[in-house]
Amino acid sequence: MEKTRSHWFIIFLAMSLLVMIMFPPRVHAQTKWLKQFRKDSLLNTYKTCYAITADTLWIGTNGDGVIVRYADGSEKSFTNRSTRSNTNNDDGLMADYVTSIVIDEAKGFVWIGTKSGLAGCNLDGKGWVRFTEKDGLPNMLVRDVDIDSTGNLWVGTPSGIVLYNGEKFTSVSYGDAQGSIHSIKVKGESVWVGTVSGTVSCFKDGKWATIMTN
Repeated sequence: MEKTRSHWFIIFLAMSLLVMIMFPPRVHAQTKWLKQFRKDSLLNTYKTCYAITADTLWIGTNGDGVIVRYADGSEKSFTNRSTRSNTNNDDGLMADYVTSIVIDEAKGFVWIGTKSGLAGCNLDGKGWVRFTEKDGLPNMLVRDVDIDSTGNLWVGTPSGIVLYNGEKFTSVSYGDAQGSIHSIKVKGESVWVGTVSGTVSCFKDGKWATIMTN
C-alpha cells in the first residue's frame, strides 16, 4: 500500500513539473497600466515623498529631483540643472536627492527638503529660493518639513528643529524630544516630532510632551 502511494506521488510530482515547464504562469495587465508601471518603476530611483494639492501630485525622488504629475496625465520634472536660471548659476533646486515635500496652499508655495538644504518654489515651479547652514539651517540634511496653522515652516534635521516664518530661521527648543529628528507632522494645533532614537513628542500650547520613548 505504501509503495502504491509513493508511486502515485512521484507521478503527480513529475506531471506538476511538466505542466509548469510547458505552461509557465503569466501575468495579465491592461496595456495602459503596464506602460505606466514600467514608466513609474524607476529602477534607479526610489520615490521618497509625496505632496498633493487639488489634482496635482508632487513626487520627491532619490536622485531624479521632483516630478509633478497632473490629473490629465501630463507631468513636469524639476532637477538641480533644469531649475537653474542659467547653466552657469548654481541656483534652483538644491539637489536631486529629495527627502520631503510640503505645499503651502494658502501662499501657493512648495517647500522641498533635500540632502543638501531647503528649497522652495511656486506651484508653477518658478521663483526658486534656497537655504543652507549659512541662512540658519542647523544641518544641510533636511529630513522632514511641515507647515502649521499660522504658516510657519517646521524643519527637522539631524541637528535639531528650526522654524521659518518667511523671514528668518529660529531654533526650536524641543524639550524631551532630544536626538536626531526623523519626522515632523502638524495636526491641527499640535506638532508631532519623531526622532531617530525612537522618541515621539508632541508640541501644543507652547509645551512639549513626550508620548513615547524607545
